[in-house]
Amino acid sequence: MPGLAIRLAVTPSVYGLEHVTEQGGPFIFVANHPSQLDEALVRNALRSVVPRLVSVAVEPRSGIRGLVDQALSLRSASRLSALLKSGTSVLLFAEKTRTDDGSLAPLDLGAAALGIRTGVPLVPVALLGTFRALPPWRITVEPGRPRVSVLFSRPIRAGSGDESSAVTESIAQAIEVGLAEESRGWYGARRSPADGAVPRETEGRPEAGWRRMWKATATPTGATRRRVWQ
Repeated sequence: MPGLAIRLAVTPSVYGLEHVTEQGGPFIFVANHPSQLDEALVRNALRSVVPRLVSVAVEPRSGIRGLVDQALSLRSASRLSALLKSGTSVLLFAEKTRTDDGSLAPLDLGAAALGIRTGVPLVPVALLGTFRALPPWRITVEPGRPRVSVLFSRPIRAGSGDESSAVTESIAQAIEVGLAEESRGWYGARRSPADGAVPRETEGRPEAGWRRMWKATATPTGATRRRVWQ
């Protein structure tokens, strides 16, 4: 979906882009992937600062996109390393599976391993509101140009002595903090790691799947909070 089409379909907000513009690329962007809107939103947010960007989903894509991935061997670590060396940034949707409510699923270790192997900074990206705007079972975006957000975290630099699991945990925590802003506000989101609260968990007894989906697609009420992304 082109940038103009995105802006006509939804009301996007971008936070933390200064973390990308402050330093030269390339970058490894690691994002959650709750909706088919996600790739276009990230590309639209980066269009003026990252001239070359390739996207790859850890969970194999179907249809034409899946065939293209296979033909170009985009899921190959060596191929991705070569792209990064040439100055092309990579957008990785690193969740191993899709959840039924758009919350963050466990991340594959490959993104962290790629950052360790190449030394290219890893930028966690949190996508908010896209599951509500276009859940998997719909083919058109919710009417009324729903609000969606793209939040870029500070880059994480991984070195040869780092463990993939530890780096992956840092990426996941940064994405979770971004996702928590939607429900807990800026201060509450930053308290989430200390409180042990993350968006993909529920307190007490697990909720039924239908209830999680209903909450995830419910129209938000009240004024939109101003976010401060650090």
